[in-house]
Amino acid sequence: MALADDDPYVEELLGNAPGRAAASLPGRELRAELACGALLLAAVAALALFAPSERALQPIVALGLIAVFAVAQQVQFEVGIGYTVPTQLVLMPGGTFEGSLSGWTLNGGAKVVAGSESFAAHGAGEKYALSLPSGSSATTPQMCVGVLDPTMRYFAANDGGLLSLMSVSILYYPPGGGVITLPLGVNVGGKAWAPSLPTLVTANLLGVLSGGKAMVAFRFTPIGLGAKWRIDDVYVDPMARH
Repeated sequence: MALADDDPYVEELLGNAPGRAAASLPGRELRAELACGALLLAAVAALALFAPSERALQPIVALGLIAVFAVAQQVQFEVGIGYTVPTQLVLMPGGTFEGSLSGWTLNGGAKVVAGSESFAAHGAGEKYALSLPSGSSATTPQMCVGVLDPTMRYFAANDGGLLSLMSVSILYYPPGGGVITLPLGVNVGGKAWAPSLPTLVTANLLGVLSGGKAMVAFRFTPIGLGAKWRIDDVYVDPMARH
């Protein structure tokens, strides 16, 4: 397998990235993002109002943290023909699906299959990805994230039909026990491997309710008629490894 830096297709994708980032989302994807965003805001508002917490929500602090995150996301450093940001991502434990999946929970036929994502994001020579057929789900290990841990990204390929979508959720474990599941977004995807859009980690707000940190996990679930997906190289914010 050729290195990503030697692949003209990858070089072209990186070179066109700034233009794609500035372009508007396609209609179907924009509607899905708006719907999931509205559900997320409603869920977070309900959690802030009704979930038990060791610490009262301070609106000024919450708004300040959101403003800092918004500003940080606008800062970019040129790296060759690409760029990075202060909130650069790192690999989630087991996120390449090349070795141990300790801490991952696979249900409904989810399994490791041959064929890694085509961008060699984690390096050349990898051979595997995670297959998610209809009715399956995959849940990551639990991790501690802070209020400034912003995003999660991954690579995905949609092997299903026109109605095949993938839901991404966050599982929040409050200090008092139990688990609260919140929607993060829906991936429309395409047949070819592609990086997901940055997925905002709700723990930015949940952490304000939990002394600045929160225990979370992420769940990938195919939805829709004939849904079937593959995912690979799951990344989270570097501060998630507290």
